[in-house]
Amino acid sequence: MLSIVLTICSPVALFVIYTAWSLFSNYLIARKVGLPLFVIPVSPENPLWLLLCHYIIPLLSYVPFGNGNFTRFGETGWEFREKARVHIEYGDAIIIATPGKNWIYMCDADVIRDIIRRERQGDFARPVELLAMLDVFGPNISTMNGADWQRQRKCTAASFNEQSNVLVWTESLRQGQQLLQYWKNNTSVPGVSTMAKDTRTLALNVLVHAAFGKSFDFQGTHDKKITSGPLSYRDALALILENAIAILALGPQTLERLAFIPPLGRLSEAAKQFRKYMLDMFEEYTHSNDSMPENKLQGNLMTSLIRASLTDKLITPDEAIGNMFVFNFAGHDTTSHSLAFTFMLLAAHPEVQDWMAEEIRYVLGEKQISELNYSEFPRFVRTLSVLLETVRLYNPLLSIVKGTETQPSLLTVRGKVVTIPPHTRVLLNLNALQTHPRYWGSDGESFNPSRWIHSTPSGTSNIHDREYLQMNEHGAYIPWGEGNRSCPGKKFAQVEHVAVMVSMFRDHVIGVKRWEGESAENARERARGALRDSGMKLLLQMLRPEKTPLVWERRV
Repeated sequence: MLSIVLTICSPVALFVIYTAWSLFSNYLIARKVGLPLFVIPVSPENPLWLLLCHYIIPLLSYVPFGNGNFTRFGETGWEFREKARVHIEYGDAIIIATPGKNWIYMCDADVIRDIIRRERQGDFARPVELLAMLDVFGPNISTMNGADWQRQRKCTAASFNEQSNVLVWTESLRQGQQLLQYWKNNTSVPGVSTMAKDTRTLALNVLVHAAFGKSFDFQGTHDKKITSGPLSYRDALALILENAIAILALGPQTLERLAFIPPLGRLSEAAKQFRKYMLDMFEEYTHSNDSMPENKLQGNLMTSLIRASLTDKLITPDEAIGNMFVFNFAGHDTTSHSLAFTFMLLAAHPEVQDWMAEEIRYVLGEKQISELNYSEFPRFVRTLSVLLETVRLYNPLLSIVKGTETQPSLLTVRGKVVTIPPHTRVLLNLNALQTHPRYWGSDGESFNPSRWIHSTPSGTSNIHDREYLQMNEHGAYIPWGEGNRSCPGKKFAQVEHVAVMVSMFRDHVIGVKRWEGESAENARERARGALRDSGMKLLLQMLRPEKTPLVWERRV
């Protein structure tokens, strides 16, 4: 009996001892850095903790002395709750010692620009090991550094061009109109409670069109039917994106071994079908004498990657497929969550809707929405500012992770030279940076898209012809990253968001479904509560948006 107990307890005891020793060692290293220091006994990279922290941390509030640094910094996504407060209280840089690595959180625009600039020199490289799971369908730009990254960046950046933006614009206008009609016509429930799910469908349809040149009509959550036959490439991709955690954690090979479990079997089939569809497109290219017709070769992202692989020889077929998966994975959830945040924000701020609609109506004039050309996109400055403000406050990525490798690096923070030890994570704390009163004033946490809009001196032209966007000179705004590692799909996301807003808000307004006897202001406060009730899953998202149904009405 004793041997059985020892057999069970020994690995646990060894793990506890190893964790405690690692934490103590990292604590000693962190002390020498000279920054405000906090200690948490679990690594933020621990996959088991990532799954359980949202359940464990709230329970600690019931434990005596439970509301300490562990509850403050231990839960994934604490940056959203804290915003700039921790940096206002303790300074522009803090260090958190953990059993895994030490984590330095940075909230200084000048220092962050220095970190991004020096990434090219290898001082603060992206820790690709954190993203190794994204190799699930093949090597890609997210999991490489150095020469391999430069080679992939060259061809993947070229895939996001004005031709693809035209596809995004026209399809987003069409999808936005169809989404509006679905929400208006869906009278089976009191208000739109499926908003977050429906924005995922819209974002997927736009991606499929831009990536593969295929169009699908919008189908809302209540209209979807579960099919048992072979999956189309859109349905395969949708299933993969909806179950991204399982795909990334297990990988296609493990999923195939677990296919006897029905949900995992369906997901395994989706992974195989997705890869097959990609390979079929390579075959189509090859069997047409290494040259597809020009009208098929241009425009969408997949044909650009195929050309980079088979004609230009810049990447391998596996790398093309891997990058296509990453484009879809990175672009889908970020876009769908941003749209969901925007709808809820606009429902809480009807005055912003009116302000944006003035511009939309002016630019459109007597045109039908379907007649609006992509060349008009630059005129929608107010409409674009709504997105800029949304991702300032509700960026799906709360931080950008950099780090030191085998050598220490020096940083100057507010006049003090700080030595960053080797093997240290350095996080650019976007949520703090983009709300800090030093850069954004006393209303840094308020939703105010007009902060982005300036105008030329008054003249004879209409105000909408004189307004323009002006980025802040302080550099405290990098929701799509900056420098070499900036998001190649930045304009893709902006074009899609603006087109959806234009197609839905010219003639309609969105509001919160009011309960019996509830005032309009109380209803809007519920929308603000839904926005506050956000947290990290794979990305920042509203946790329970379905509890705040929205309604659409025709603009008077």
